[in-house]
Amino acid sequence: MDYKLAFKILEIEISDVDYKDISLEYLKKKYHKLALQNHPDKNGNTTESTEKFKQINEAYEYLKNELMHLNNDNLNNDNDTERVFESSTLYMDILQIFMKKIFQGKYNDIISKIIIDIVNSNYAKISFKIFEDLDKESVLRIFTFLSKYRYTLHLSQQVIERVREILLQKYDNVLVYKLNPGINDLLNNNIYKLYVEEQLYLVPLWYNEIYFDASGFEILVICEPELSENIKIDDDNNIFIEININLCNQLPELIKNDNNIDIPIGEKLFSIPICNLYMKKEQHYRIKNQGLTKIKNDMYDISEKGDIIVKITLV
Repeated sequence: MDYKLAFKILEIEISDVDYKDISLEYLKKKYHKLALQNHPDKNGNTTESTEKFKQINEAYEYLKNELMHLNNDNLNNDNDTERVFESSTLYMDILQIFMKKIFQGKYNDIISKIIIDIVNSNYAKISFKIFEDLDKESVLRIFTFLSKYRYTLHLSQQVIERVREILLQKYDNVLVYKLNPGINDLLNNNIYKLYVEEQLYLVPLWYNEIYFDASGFEILVICEPELSENIKIDDDNNIFIEININLCNQLPELIKNDNNIDIPIGEKLFSIPICNLYMKKEQHYRIKNQGLTKIKNDMYDISEKGDIIVKITLV
């Protein structure tokens, strides 16, 4: 293991950051998120998922030791939240650690239990009763967490919609507007002009949810983009797209003519040089900084783009 391979496994862009500049807190957050997303229990307990989980552990352990050595920290002081997870580690234990990092001072056992119940059940079992004793801020916090990390937590759209329905039942002073932008709206940073009671609200369409405080009520705008079946958007606004290349027909022509593989996404066309790929059944290729605008504290900040991650399968 070296730091370049560890960066790749933990999806840290080596071109954007020096490993000496990475903090242990940043590394732990990245690790916990990937451990949740790739835990064997949530991926069919296949040999491939177990091996992927093992690689993530090894990469984290390597970088953690390097960082602590660099900072002259005592490795024996490693606490529970920094330990490496085995594949047998319960998924819910990892989830609790992840939640504590995300919520920080706003974390409590009640919120934790509700989120675990939701993640651990199907949407039909999510009832109004579990939110009965919570204030509006806590319910919104839970909904935002689940919506933002739906990809990491393997949550279906049905689960998100069910929690949203309960939120609306509980608070009648929340106005909800649902928008369905296309992939071109997201790629082009389009903004929707929403008028409510003659007041203009500018909605950036690359966000899942936007909240506005109005006079006497709140506005929740939900953006659910209409995407092709082979396209997904992850929690960091990276675009995931899957393509198949025919091993007998397409691949020989691509190699013979040294052509690029064209990836149409909406009105835009992205290309992958065939010489940059490996001869293997399945691989991922990352087109950097050409995806959707990243989520920022300033919701109108469009200075930083996510990536396009292409899964290429030879068939």
